[in-house]
Amino acid sequence: MENNLAEKLHVDTSRADYDSPWKEALDVYFEPFIAFFFPNAHRDINWGKGYESLDTELQEIIRDAETGRRFADKLVKVWLKDGTETVILIHIEVQSQVQSDFPKRIYLYNSRLRDKYDLQVISLAVLGDTNRNWRPTTYQYSRWGFTITLQFPIVKLLDYQQQWETLEQSSNPFAVIVMAHLSTQATSDNPQKRLQSKLSLVRGLYQRGYNRNEILELFRLIEWMMVLPKGLAQEFRTELKRVREENQMPYITGFERDGMVQNARESAIAVLETRFEIVPKQLQDMVNTLENLQKLKELLRQAVTVPSLEEFEEILAQSKSD
Repeated sequence: MENNLAEKLHVDTSRADYDSPWKEALDVYFEPFIAFFFPNAHRDINWGKGYESLDTELQEIIRDAETGRRFADKLVKVWLKDGTETVILIHIEVQSQVQSDFPKRIYLYNSRLRDKYDLQVISLAVLGDTNRNWRPTTYQYSRWGFTITLQFPIVKLLDYQQQWETLEQSSNPFAVIVMAHLSTQATSDNPQKRLQSKLSLVRGLYQRGYNRNEILELFRLIEWMMVLPKGLAQEFRTELKRVREENQMPYITGFERDGMVQNARESAIAVLETRFEIVPKQLQDMVNTLENLQKLKELLRQAVTVPSLEEFEEILAQSKSD
């Protein structure tokens, strides 16, 4: 019986979704991301002029590059304070093991984007793996006196384990996201500890002085990343209700979540109808059976760029099987 209970409570982090919450966080908090991880770059950028997302263009580069699994995540055009245009390419690496071709992948994307835009392309890397010694910063090859070298800055999330108090005091949303990431990794075999860590992070949202919308957004990202077994998930909701009543802290209710799921379904179908005019009822029914909000958000992104309904159906079928 004890073994059965352990199996039910075990959290398999080999299937933990680190990548998707990071993608979402970058979309919502791009400037805070640069400020938190790359402050020198943040000081040089003229944020008053805004920035332009080029994610569609990045997807074209990724599709053309045969480099295996890819983590290139965000492509943004910014303006510097000296008036110069530049393109920043950000790779988010959230893998749990070393990948030897990672520097080559950065070089490949960087060179192709430079060719495409004829602008400086700056590649920045965040490493969320669990190997403390893996810190690739350079791609290089040489022969017969010819040498190509690309050096890129990295941040290693594991380094922030020694800066936990600093993270707790920071108002930057990426301090919370880093804490959630590290806590998820650290509690891979201890769901009870993950429950306590998750509750602590959510309490901290209120203590940091965030407004309601900020709390809702960060709560959603924490819940997305720090998955709990069903029994402990119910315990989390019960405790969360008590914390909310004590602190008058807002959070996503079941009713609000249902509304978000339905809106995501309708948005995905509407995009497909706009692009392809007629969307078969069978395909609509498949979309409408999805309950996972994060998968629906990803499908909405796919609906914007997918070349055909047939390919979208394949992506949808894969999503339902995951």
